[in-house]
Amino acid sequence: MTLIDRLRLKLGGFDALALMAVIGLICGILAGGSNILFRWFTESSIVLWFPDHLRTGDEKGDFEAVGWVFRLALTTLGGLAVGLLLQKLSPATRQVGVSHVLERLNYHQGHLPVKNAVVQFFIGGLTIASGQSVGREGPGIHLGSTSGSWLGRKLKLPNNSTRILVGCGCAAAISASFNTPLAGVIFAMEIIVMEYAVASFIPIILASVAGAVLTQWAFGSAPAFNVPAHLDIQSLWEMPYFLLIGVIGGTVASLFIYLTRRVTHFTKQWPVWSKTTAAGAAVGLIAIGIPQVMGIGYDTVNGAIHDEFTFKFLVIFLIGKFFATVICSGLSLPGGVVGPTLFMGAMLGGAMGNAGANIFPDHASYEGFYAIIGMCTLMSAVLQAPLAALIALLELTNNPNILLPGMFSIVVANMVVTQVFKQRAFWETQMGDRGLEIKTSPIKQVLRSIGVAGVMERQLVTLDRHNDALELELALKDNPRWVLIKDNEDIISLMVASDLARYLLDLPKMEPPPEEQENLNKVDLMKIPANRQDVVSINLQATLEETFDKMEQRKIQAAYVYRLTPDNQERIYGVLTREMITDQYIFAKRDTSRLATD
Repeated sequence: MTLIDRLRLKLGGFDALALMAVIGLICGILAGGSNILFRWFTESSIVLWFPDHLRTGDEKGDFEAVGWVFRLALTTLGGLAVGLLLQKLSPATRQVGVSHVLERLNYHQGHLPVKNAVVQFFIGGLTIASGQSVGREGPGIHLGSTSGSWLGRKLKLPNNSTRILVGCGCAAAISASFNTPLAGVIFAMEIIVMEYAVASFIPIILASVAGAVLTQWAFGSAPAFNVPAHLDIQSLWEMPYFLLIGVIGGTVASLFIYLTRRVTHFTKQWPVWSKTTAAGAAVGLIAIGIPQVMGIGYDTVNGAIHDEFTFKFLVIFLIGKFFATVICSGLSLPGGVVGPTLFMGAMLGGAMGNAGANIFPDHASYEGFYAIIGMCTLMSAVLQAPLAALIALLELTNNPNILLPGMFSIVVANMVVTQVFKQRAFWETQMGDRGLEIKTSPIKQVLRSIGVAGVMERQLVTLDRHNDALELELALKDNPRWVLIKDNEDIISLMVASDLARYLLDLPKMEPPPEEQENLNKVDLMKIPANRQDVVSINLQATLEETFDKMEQRKIQAAYVYRLTPDNQERIYGVLTREMITDQYIFAKRDTSRLATD
């Protein structure tokens, strides 16, 4: 067995943390690099769209600095160009974004096609560059996750390891977008991987660190938002404000999810090019009066954090961005929603803070404080990611005092979305509209995190159906536990080796007549008394979840594990039974409970 084969077998088990950490670090470098390239690509549009005198100082790339005709033409023609390009692609290749990543994780073991990532890079980049109301974080997650998936496939790693690498790519992407490495880790665990385990945590942490380091090297160490220092709650009388931010934020998030879904259903039969053109034209029309809705809008978010806008303008920006993003998301423009939710949340929080400061000036904090709370509240409510939002809040402000009001507002908003309006998370809703569901069964979560290589029984021998007794005795010399029976090069059954050994002991020792000796010494392994089971084949890269599902579909109790060699020959590595899978699940749950108790 080669060194690479031994490493692959090790990655299927529990004792591969050090090796997986190294691969996770490499994945973080790839994912961070892809996000840096994507950001350079989208920001290069400034050179094309804006004159030299507008590319200096704080006005760099502000769409409000150009005329309304340019804004309308840019978004409309940009939407048309995006649609015409997408129209030429197959429906499967058009699938991009975080919902695509979740689909591939839940239904394709994390195998993300590279061609979809190429579409995301160029067409998603064109969407952002043309000023549409979308964010770059969703495309960044897709690119980072594909980097991890590609690395796993190139190394032919087990599928459970590939799933972890997809999470590594996501963490590096979020870390690269906001310069928040810890929030990247929690985001990946909470939304993408959907589990918390040491085997996943360490590689994802290293990948997130790599993404942050590369971003700081390329763009500097400043975070995505310029947050004032020493933000703090001034009085406990402010808690009703944060309750109100949670209630209104949850309502806005629910309305956003609902309306996006309605727009998607209403335009489902429209040609792709007409949907994207309509979306671009709608954004352009809104931008005639509210140019701040165009693009990522982080300059406007920073303005809200630093109390640069009045209550009226904050509400106008919120309403404009809300409808522009609903239209872009509902009409399937290939961009993200994380950035727009942060924008809307900042406007909502800033407006609440402004109103509170005017009504109860003695019991109100700095308005930017409310804007930051609103950002993370609305993002959490739309994505149903409360822990990731809290960690982002802490990292963006570097201030633990903000956690108390943040926790209150975020939890209230999430409860409003799920319990009052009965809405699911945004990306889960997108998958549901395509007839897909995220598999959250506890059993499935455990089984999909374990590769067959770490559980399979390797003490086996493969024998032809018809053998003479001497050959069988020689085959049992190394005391195998299982016998795979082969007939015409096909594996047809699995037998317990001890049953064969018992049969050979009972064979008559008399020497048969010469004319009968050949036939008498031939043993048919399918006819001797033994415990035999039908088997299915499962690839060495598979997880226990895949094996269990395949057994369930065919009502079979056992499987043999194989891998195709470079000359396309089937090499058998081990055997799995349903009992082994069940025992592994019980062991994993017991081990998890013990760690939690400790």
